[in-house]
Amino acid sequence: MCALNLKHKHPFIDGLQRHPEGKKKDVSKIKNWMSTQPHLPEVSDEFIYLFLHACYYSHERTKNAIEAWFTIRANHPIIFSNRDPMEPKMKNLMDMGYLIRLPKTTPEGHRVLIYSVRDPDPTKMNFNDVVKGFCMYNDCVLSEDGLQEGYIVIFDMKGVSIGHLARVSLPALKCFMYYIQDAHPCRIKQIHVLNTATWIHHVMRLVVPLVRSELLNLVKFHKGNVPDGFPIELLPMDYGGEAPTVEELDNTTKSLLHKYHHWLIESEQFKADESKRVKKTGWFGLFSSKSPQQVELDEKAILKNLQID
Repeated sequence: MCALNLKHKHPFIDGLQRHPEGKKKDVSKIKNWMSTQPHLPEVSDEFIYLFLHACYYSHERTKNAIEAWFTIRANHPIIFSNRDPMEPKMKNLMDMGYLIRLPKTTPEGHRVLIYSVRDPDPTKMNFNDVVKGFCMYNDCVLSEDGLQEGYIVIFDMKGVSIGHLARVSLPALKCFMYYIQDAHPCRIKQIHVLNTATWIHHVMRLVVPLVRSELLNLVKFHKGNVPDGFPIELLPMDYGGEAPTVEELDNTTKSLLHKYHHWLIESEQFKADESKRVKKTGWFGLFSSKSPQQVELDEKAILKNLQID
């Protein structure tokens, strides 16, 4: 394993406040496996806890997620390098949208994240940087939350135009979808799309071939401002809830980028060293493939959710 010279704690900058009981043997088994993988860097026990928890303590799923996490970061530097949130280009990009982490969790203990547009001008958007900023912010959220029971993600399409779709980079989209499905160490419980645009079918034609059915089944589309059956009191005042305004919450969550400034820069070191990888005759493919028939079935199934409300 590769030793790293780090100044900050990873992945939890403040330390993991609550360690799971009775899981030390699971950590030891994953550490033993990692010691046989010379291309992977040395990590803390807390790092392994994060992946074990996200994978419901399945050892094989945990190994696959860790392998994917380090590999994608090594092979996609356009997304996972130069991670300085205070760099002017990244700071301007962050100011184009709202990144909201609601202060209260759902009764089930799920953290709610809301993403929406502040500046609707698509000509200002660089899709590679959008994916980079999104991943940086999510790293901060995972560090703040620790071992969260689950996440509910809400995308508000208000202010999004077909001009934004025209600026999507397919390689960056593929990278992002692979990362979210195979490497991102969190339990995604629900995904809601609010104020769904009439041209959502064009979006789905890009996304569906890259997404497994189990993730597609979590997505629900809504024509209005509130997810069907969601506890409205948790939402910001702008959405009719009791939480602070979108502007206030955005300022709070973006303060994380100051707290994690040097941590994010340092996290660039967390990647596979491909020069030390033991070569195999058949290594796993980066992106899942589907037949045209499966893509068509998945697209039809998910677009039925437009009829929810």
